[in-house]
Amino acid sequence: MATNEPTKPSRRFSQTTRERLASVGRHAVLLTWSFVVLFPLYWIVSMSLKPPREAISLPPDWIFLPTVYNYMQLAQESSFIAAFANSLVMVTASVIIVLLIGVPAAYVLSRYDVPKQRDVLVWILSSRMLPPIAVVIPFFVIFRALNLYDTRMGMVFMYVTINISLVVWVMKAFFDGIPESLEEAAKVDGATQFQAFRRVVLPSAKPGIFSVAIISFIFAWIELLFSLVLTNNRAVTVSMQVYQFIGVRQIEWGLLAAASTAIIVPVLVFVVAVNEYLAAGLSFGVVLKE
Repeated sequence: MATNEPTKPSRRFSQTTRERLASVGRHAVLLTWSFVVLFPLYWIVSMSLKPPREAISLPPDWIFLPTVYNYMQLAQESSFIAAFANSLVMVTASVIIVLLIGVPAAYVLSRYDVPKQRDVLVWILSSRMLPPIAVVIPFFVIFRALNLYDTRMGMVFMYVTINISLVVWVMKAFFDGIPESLEEAAKVDGATQFQAFRRVVLPSAKPGIFSVAIISFIFAWIELLFSLVLTNNRAVTVSMQVYQFIGVRQIEWGLLAAASTAIIVPVLVFVVAVNEYLAAGLSFGVVLKE
């Protein structure tokens, strides 16, 4: 005699449903978070493309005819163009110098038995332990004594000081993850220690090098406190020059948004240019030791 038992849903179907719901939930969270993160960027860019009156209109105009008026006005601000060029030259030079110093230093700390190596690493890291406000006045006194105040060379030195600990510590982790057997194989083939470093280790560490280069560029590019205290006229940076659009009685929102967008562009260009190595670098994607 047949019994009317309720049919149970298949376990496979329920598992598939749960996986789909989990996937939808993850995508919803990611989309929401992306919106939260990117909305301020959209707001700045859209404000820079609005006429001055529409830039501060409330409620905001979500649909508008874009204009480059603010960028044309910004291009006529010679002080901003000079500050932008200053920052671009000084920050680029500082990134090159900090890589030339920090990468070999990290390699030596990774491969050789340096006396009191742990103390050396802590000493290098100590340069980032103090808040900038605690060391800016001593730097001001030193810069005045060495005639580095308000000079591009002085700011390059300042940027290198800010980023050197980051480069050494991150790159040491990358070199620790590269097998020494690769260098030994290169030496067997007749390469010197420097040739093995240049031809074998550096190509394997490219993700890390580009990652620390980007981070160093960003840290130096957006730095404000040292620029405010250690510059006055000749070496003014772009982060300082943005404040010229904030007056006592009014704020030029259109020009301010255009200047902010212009500051973001070099970082985006840099990130896009090295995007091939960025993901692997930020996840420490190098060859692991066996």
